[in-house]
Amino acid sequence: MNLLARVLGSLEARLNQPWLSIWRTLYFNFRTMPFKVAIKLPVFIYGRVRFFMLNGSVIFEKTKIKRGMVKIGINGDSFTLFDHSGYVSLGKSSARIVFEGPVRIALNAKIRVPDGELRLGKFVRIGSDTKVICNGGIVYIGDFTGITFGCTIMNSSFHYTYDLNKHCYKERTNPIYIGAYNWIGNQTTILGKSKTKDYTIIGTGSLINRDYSNEEGCYPLLAGRPAKIVGCGIKRVFSPYVEEQVQYLFNNKNSVFYVAHEEIQDIPENIQIEM
Repeated sequence: MNLLARVLGSLEARLNQPWLSIWRTLYFNFRTMPFKVAIKLPVFIYGRVRFFMLNGSVIFEKTKIKRGMVKIGINGDSFTLFDHSGYVSLGKSSARIVFEGPVRIALNAKIRVPDGELRLGKFVRIGSDTKVICNGGIVYIGDFTGITFGCTIMNSSFHYTYDLNKHCYKERTNPIYIGAYNWIGNQTTILGKSKTKDYTIIGTGSLINRDYSNEEGCYPLLAGRPAKIVGCGIKRVFSPYVEEQVQYLFNNKNSVFYVAHEEIQDIPENIQIEM
């Protein structure tokens, strides 16, 4: 019975996974990359991802180019169905998306780069229904960072404002730098001028709108609107192998918090299984 359940569960998961779109994959690669890169098909497009004004370019840096290393439109987190399509937009010829390694972008995600540079580190994961908007300047998301479903990352308000008291116009676009190994809770909004440390956890529904990188303490936990540091020394478990071991410990202990005298090492290479 357990075997049958596993087989049926695997079948159900496959039925709820958008199929690889050969035509969209070919079009996206050859539209946005030089021929010698596009021929390797480093980006796979799944489902009904739409394209708008692909006038910019897709670039690979600091990484060996492999077929299908970037997946866009895949049902990676299972928090939404594929009855709606996400999109990728590269407005001006100066607009760039730079991949520094394998990246997974879930279905229904909206990637909009009218201008500027969106740079994604290796093993970045972007959840479903998330919007990433880079309108000039840079949006940088560090290695191994996970962005859960329904988040908004936007470095521009798209409109200038005038300060009547200081008699000056305000800049509408500011950079965003998200550190490595960050974990960003669902429904979080990250705006221009934001900067986070490596190994930062951001609580659900938070508003990140300033530089947190100079705050004291390691492994910070941010939460609130606007967010502030509500804890330090809180480290997310990334590796699915470690999660299995920790789950085993909880299943065999009658405690809400299992006290471990030694941390189970979370080897970065093991995170790759989630891609």
